[in-house]
Amino acid sequence: MSIDSEPRPGGPRDLAALDRRIDGDVDASDATRALYATDASIYRVEPAGVVWPADRDDVREIVRFAHENNVSLTARGAGSSLTGNAIGEGLVVECTRYLNEIVAVDPERGTATVQPGVVLDDLNAALADHDLYFPPDPSTSSTCTIGGMVANDAAGPHSVRHGTTRENVAAVECVLADGSLETFEHRSGPALERARDRDDRVGDLYRTVLDARERLAEEIDERYPDVERNSSGYDLQAAAAPDGSWADLSQLLVGSEGTLGFIVEVTIEVTERPSARAAALCFYDDVVDAAAAVVPARAAETSAIELVDDAVLGYARDAWGIDLVPEAAGAALLIEVEGEPADLEDRLDEAVAAATTADLVGVERAMSDEKQDVLWKVRKASNPLLNRRPGDEQALSFVEDAAVPPERLPEYLERIGDVLREHDLEASVFGHAGQGVLHVKPFLDLSTEADRERLQAVSATVHELVLDLGGCVSGEHGDGRLRSQYLPQMYGEDVYETFCAIKRAADPRDVFNPAKVVPNAEGNLASVTEDLRFEGYDPQTVETALDFTAEGGFGSLVEQCNGCSKCRSTGDGVMCPSYRAADTEVTSTRGRANMLREAIDGELGEDALTSDWFQEEVLDRCLACKACETECPTGVDMAKLKTEAKHRRHQEHGVPLRSRLFGNVRTLNRLGSALAPLANRLATFGPGRVVAEKVLGIDRRRSVPRFAAESFPEWVAAREPAATAGECGRVVLYPDCYTAYNHPQVGKAAVRLLEALGYAVEVPAVNCCGRPALSQGMVERTRADAAETVDVLADYVDDGVPVLAVEPSCASALVEYDDLLEETAGVPDAAATVSTFLYDRVVTDDLALREAVDGERVAFHGHCHETTRGWDHAPIALLREVGYEVEPVAATCCGMAGSFGYETEHYGLSTTLGADLVETIEAGAPDVVAATGASCSQQLGDFDVDTRHPVELLAEAVV
Repeated sequence: MSIDSEPRPGGPRDLAALDRRIDGDVDASDATRALYATDASIYRVEPAGVVWPADRDDVREIVRFAHENNVSLTARGAGSSLTGNAIGEGLVVECTRYLNEIVAVDPERGTATVQPGVVLDDLNAALADHDLYFPPDPSTSSTCTIGGMVANDAAGPHSVRHGTTRENVAAVECVLADGSLETFEHRSGPALERARDRDDRVGDLYRTVLDARERLAEEIDERYPDVERNSSGYDLQAAAAPDGSWADLSQLLVGSEGTLGFIVEVTIEVTERPSARAAALCFYDDVVDAAAAVVPARAAETSAIELVDDAVLGYARDAWGIDLVPEAAGAALLIEVEGEPADLEDRLDEAVAAATTADLVGVERAMSDEKQDVLWKVRKASNPLLNRRPGDEQALSFVEDAAVPPERLPEYLERIGDVLREHDLEASVFGHAGQGVLHVKPFLDLSTEADRERLQAVSATVHELVLDLGGCVSGEHGDGRLRSQYLPQMYGEDVYETFCAIKRAADPRDVFNPAKVVPNAEGNLASVTEDLRFEGYDPQTVETALDFTAEGGFGSLVEQCNGCSKCRSTGDGVMCPSYRAADTEVTSTRGRANMLREAIDGELGEDALTSDWFQEEVLDRCLACKACETECPTGVDMAKLKTEAKHRRHQEHGVPLRSRLFGNVRTLNRLGSALAPLANRLATFGPGRVVAEKVLGIDRRRSVPRFAAESFPEWVAAREPAATAGECGRVVLYPDCYTAYNHPQVGKAAVRLLEALGYAVEVPAVNCCGRPALSQGMVERTRADAAETVDVLADYVDDGVPVLAVEPSCASALVEYDDLLEETAGVPDAAATVSTFLYDRVVTDDLALREAVDGERVAFHGHCHETTRGWDHAPIALLREVGYEVEPVAATCCGMAGSFGYETEHYGLSTTLGADLVETIEAGAPDVVAATGASCSQQLGDFDVDTRHPVELLAEAVV
């Protein structure tokens, strides 16, 4: 626990007392309060502190403490809310650390009972054993929690067939405002009468809901919009029957945004997984034409109908090279059907026929999972397209979740287009057309007064338009700070006053998430333009050593983070390894980006960016895996930001000895090889390792690479090329630090392989690529290394000779020279790994590989930089081409990350990741483990897992 010595204005007087009362954690430090001041919305509210309850009893104590101290509570899962309903000025109560248990799965009843912090993908992974799943599927499924889904009535593209979270909730157990515990579920008859007659908070709530439902039956039916997805206000229609014959207050809690009680357990209804799915992309002239096809497509019993506009299609075609998108397409509908495999093709044809209009310009069908993935990738192109645009203007979520009747979508799109043109705004349109929920994201710069005014004007106009079309202001994500002010207009005075009465009955002291949905105790309601993240934001200009022009500057890259929570994923992908190991917000990409923003805005004190605590607590645990560069929807390259920040610190405080040592690893390895075997004995000398640990912080438990007595360059100089060398041209093989002096067998295999395939291999005398120095923040040293390397390679590149490497991090370093040098002589474009070079030639039929291996099973672990660059497919494909049975290892970074795994302060985190990787590998029981990175092999070797480089395996099969 970390408690500030001075109490926060309006906050609890004694958080240390709360810490003593619960088994969970409490933290009110400036850093943690800053971390939890934002979510995925456009707002920022600094809390008084953050609490992580260990169990339901802790939650009850926290609620009692809040009452005693007159402080509010805001429940939080992944913090992926777009409306600001996961931030508050009281205590933020975070559920993912401890309240994350799958309590029970009952396949016969088709239910699962879970705590609120359970992540959706984790739940579905557990349900897969029973061939079941929870059907709501928001795009944040790898991070969003069941508690958050219940609070916001989350949905996703398949809600057109399977409904929203509300339709799949059976019971909710929550802590009420008086600290009592209650389970809400469907009640009727005597059970309902007993609940209504109770003389407590529960009885008050039942009476309020039932009386209002009966008294306002006609007005409720008239005021509630006729849409399938309504996440606005409290759902009185689903909460009780007009005649009072039944009530289900679990349905009232769904979508209530944590304003009525604190959820501690949910029983949900789960269903059988679809036998099969098929999909089609139907292309139209423009979005209005596409929208006109939605209602006919719905009639074909589709399971998803998603719309994308021309900007998204163009991005998919031009940036991702998806050539199935016609040039003439101005919009598309992604239509999906599900059912039995034998019927799918006919059902898909029926859906396409239903969606066919005179404005249809093409159709692309997909029956296989692989091709369906491509079609869905087109739909998902919307995120990188909108969120990766550099500069101060950002694609903002403030009118994106309104729901209108699907038959009125064409009119909605025409009229919203008029609004955008009136305000001279650019926007993109995509989303869940099947339910009438479209994401419209205008580009604004909320640090300017003019754009804050446009935000207010456009928001008011669009939501008025939505209501005029019979829609609701929120089809998902709830109301929060963004839309609560529009609820009186949407529901009318009587219904809205009932909402207020329900809040008073459930939470008379206004403890739970106040000022959302209804006004707080002071009569204030969340406003669209209050507490904006960038209002008053005045960041210092950061002069950079690296080139951030493409990102719009250092600050712009930091500000790209929209808080979507993707970096908290523990499923597929690499991002974010430090979060996976440490499970704390500050170790996520989002956490670091938030702290960087606070630092350059001066909120964390003068010179925070270069301070000891900031470097150690915020930046140092980043493994610089580069995964966030591609896996983060907004492309926040934390590795690059970290390097710049470390460089800035070195400028002020000097370069530490350990950084100089690791930054000059090529020199060390060259000397070690020249002095082998003596150097190998010295490297393992016990007293020497103790000194190295005490002086340099190099952990004695970590083994060090052995030095080769004959270096790779020496071997190359002493040999004669194979007779086949040169038949297909020349290549340069870059001798990286480890291949050259520690693992020459990999370089030898690469030479033999390339020569056998007809290439003359030249190994130039080069210095380090710069990656080790760059990882230490030694930018000027890296720049010098890069300039020297470019001088050596320039003539080769001019002659059209490819520059290849077996070490992915070195190939990646060559590609990044544009960040360091004004003149790169084309080296970044010429650089590739050996595997990608050969793969490209196999694909273009310039090269044929024969099958020479009889089914040996290979577990493949790719280097993080290789995965980030999209190079990891190449070694897998090549190994399969020659007969290996290859299974990619579904794991994140190995945890070694160059020097990271050697450092004492990182050894625990490093080995945690390594152990997870080893467990995943061993579960597959492979014959061979293949790894492309020297660091990865080092980490696995410390766990007694022998590895081979894919190039070695290929050479054995080909030569």
